[in-house]
Amino acid sequence: MSLFSYLKYFNTKQLQYYCCYLIVFSPLTISAQLWSGNLGSPVYNYSFNPGTTQALPISKANTSYTYSQGCPYPGNYSIEGLLDGCDSGRWVSIIGDHTHDYGGNYMLVNAATKAGTVLVDTIAALCGNTTYQFSAWFANVMKNTACGGHPALPNFTLSIETTSGNVLASFTSGVLPITGIRNWIEYGVCYTTPAIPPTLVMRIKSLTEAGCGSVFVMDDVTLKPAGPKITITLDGQNVTNIDLCRGYTNPLILESAFTTEFSDLVLQWQYSIDTSKTWHDIPGATTAIYAIPHRDDSLIVYRIRIAERSEAGNLKCSIYSNPVSTNVHHLPEQQQLKEVIGCLNKDLVLPAPPSFHAYQWTGPLGFISSTPAPVLKNVQSNNAGLYTVLSTGDFGCSVLDSLQVSVFPGTTIYTDTLYKICEGTPLHLSATGNGTFEWTPAKGLSNPVIANPVATLADSIQYKVVLTNSYGCKDSANVTINVFKKLVVSAGTDQSILLGDTVLLNGDVQGTSVTYSWVSPGLISNSGDLQLVVSPSVDTHYTLNAVSKVGCGNYSSTVTVHVFKNIYMPKAFTPNADGLNDVYHIFMLDGYKLLSFTIFNRLGQRVFSTNNANTGWDGSIGDHPQDPGQYVYYLEMKHRSGKKITRKGTILLLR
Repeated sequence: MSLFSYLKYFNTKQLQYYCCYLIVFSPLTISAQLWSGNLGSPVYNYSFNPGTTQALPISKANTSYTYSQGCPYPGNYSIEGLLDGCDSGRWVSIIGDHTHDYGGNYMLVNAATKAGTVLVDTIAALCGNTTYQFSAWFANVMKNTACGGHPALPNFTLSIETTSGNVLASFTSGVLPITGIRNWIEYGVCYTTPAIPPTLVMRIKSLTEAGCGSVFVMDDVTLKPAGPKITITLDGQNVTNIDLCRGYTNPLILESAFTTEFSDLVLQWQYSIDTSKTWHDIPGATTAIYAIPHRDDSLIVYRIRIAERSEAGNLKCSIYSNPVSTNVHHLPEQQQLKEVIGCLNKDLVLPAPPSFHAYQWTGPLGFISSTPAPVLKNVQSNNAGLYTVLSTGDFGCSVLDSLQVSVFPGTTIYTDTLYKICEGTPLHLSATGNGTFEWTPAKGLSNPVIANPVATLADSIQYKVVLTNSYGCKDSANVTINVFKKLVVSAGTDQSILLGDTVLLNGDVQGTSVTYSWVSPGLISNSGDLQLVVSPSVDTHYTLNAVSKVGCGNYSSTVTVHVFKNIYMPKAFTPNADGLNDVYHIFMLDGYKLLSFTIFNRLGQRVFSTNNANTGWDGSIGDHPQDPGQYVYYLEMKHRSGKKITRKGTILLLR
């Protein structure tokens, strides 16, 4: 059959409209574009085994390149779903397939060094006198830095052939430019079958013959029936989706329009309730117009299928319109009618439904507002009445709510709003007004529901006191109580030193806004410091005075520093278990650390040793009491200044 015989199915206007020219049993190679009309479901769809990474099965499709895993070397391909860092980062990241399917794969080809077949497969049992589009998605994955900055660019041909090798239709892509990202582009070629279609061969071939470059990915190789462009309108408008609210009044009329030379055309409207995954015929919906039944919720997608009557049940010949989505949403929750109390000469906030995008209030005296919670200033009796609010939420869905405002005499509270007290001092609060009182929180109050409770507090706090009259009108005030911490003063424990040594006084003062100073006979430098180093020559008393600047009293504390001319060492002890002088301890001075304390018997044998000042000798070695008599000790201590003191002498053990 001649080319002219097939072109007679389309008038001149249609030939200008469809961009994919029809080539029938002709070896001509042309620069074609994708079909600009509508397509049917794929009769062939190869997307490289989603969820697995393995070589192309020979029984399904074949290639002249060698399978390898990961980033392929020249002359190789791989089936992957996620690759990054190939060719030392000179290829772009290749994450996910063309359609971003879960677990989806693509075919990554390194076609350098040789031209070859990327993919070839056959298909049979197609419809007669039907146009098909053979297409695939491609992307150049090389960066400008690949191949030393001069990569050969991918270039390939898609062709439809006979099993004997005659080319029926083909399209050459031209080189794929480098974009620095994975930029998917669909290329295709169209072919119209004769009345009795033969088995067809679909081939994708790489044309580049270079030593480096021609690296690309390919995905979603399909063969689809092609037909006229179908236009769908919804209520006379070209829309792909519409959001509706429960109770909508739109007629929802779908109308299809198309040009076709089908000799006996049949139409069938379809619907999908799973976002176009599966489709179902609508019984009786076989005309160009379909009225969508009214419903209160759910998402339903519609489309129309057209085909020759003789092939009405053959999906390989059917053409589909683009889908139109209709989604009916629930209305926002409606508030129940409620009464709101307004109080004379007080401001009133009208409570709005939450979480809406827009509000429109109306009410007495021509009141209007678009704020969520409008305020009625200085409410008067004529402000009473019914207020309505139209609240608009998602998808423009609105709900009308209303509330009744009643106006009653108001009340006013009077109270001091700031108190300052010392910790532990009872405070008599006082509020006046016409009505009942409630203080919150109740912490520290003698009674939270009287006008004048007593507060006993350890910390600062803010109370809210609310006055409510017999009509339910309220007034409130915030009462802040600043509690000043009570004064606590400590000069520390008494200390002992050797004459000429120093000691650190550790004073401590607590309270709010306190001043303090040390007082002692003689000159003391830095008397305003809590920690003070002193070196008295005789026993001396040091007094730490503190005064609260916020009126919480003044207190003093005294510490005594005892001065010794020498270290006191007891002359004897009596380890006879009578509870008196049973253990020999050394007398430690403040500011010193015991380095060693050792006791020897008359034979020079060590009978006791320690560096812990709290440990003494009980007159025994292990469980063996030692004989009464004279023993020799050796003592070594170190002052915090680094000064060392050593002493030795005798001890008398008595029993």
